[in-house]
Amino acid sequence: MLADTGGLVVTDDGRRVLVIDRGTGPLAVLAFVLGVLTLVIGGFGAVALVTGTPSQALGAAFVAAGAVLAASAFVVVRRIRRNRRRPLHECRPVAVIDRKLGLFSYRGGAIVQLDQVRFARRLQIGSSSPKLVAVTPGGTKVLKRGNPFDGGVGGVDAVLTAIAQGRPEIRDIT
Repeated sequence: MLADTGGLVVTDDGRRVLVIDRGTGPLAVLAFVLGVLTLVIGGFGAVALVTGTPSQALGAAFVAAGAVLAASAFVVVRRIRRNRRRPLHECRPVAVIDRKLGLFSYRGGAIVQLDQVRFARRLQIGSSSPKLVAVTPGGTKVLKRGNPFDGGVGGVDAVLTAIAQGRPEIRDIT
């Protein structure tokens, strides 16, 4: 394993380098939103239940809704953990670098000569985390959308660039 940021893994089997997205990004955002809603709704319900303002019945209803949201968040977090423990051979790679043939391919795209590919981090509109892209002669392909709740993309662009340039000195950047 060359890099592991949580939701994104780069593995090396000697000939091929696989870039694997575990697909936990949307689940991580959902878990965060459910956690915030749990605190807000459950907290409001607890205060209303204790003070009786506006009513204890309304407070109890909000506490119950907060409990349902907390249970939902717990289920989502368990799913994220299960996805991260899943063996990598069960995950579909988003990109493959074939060192022997000098080729790069990505899901749903063409096969390109490795010397024609650049890896970079680009800003995302509406997010504080960058996305990992492969810039090819045919355009820019998004390999992974970074997510602050899922580990982001880390230094994977540097690892992939070193591999594409044939530099073996970079081994593990997370």
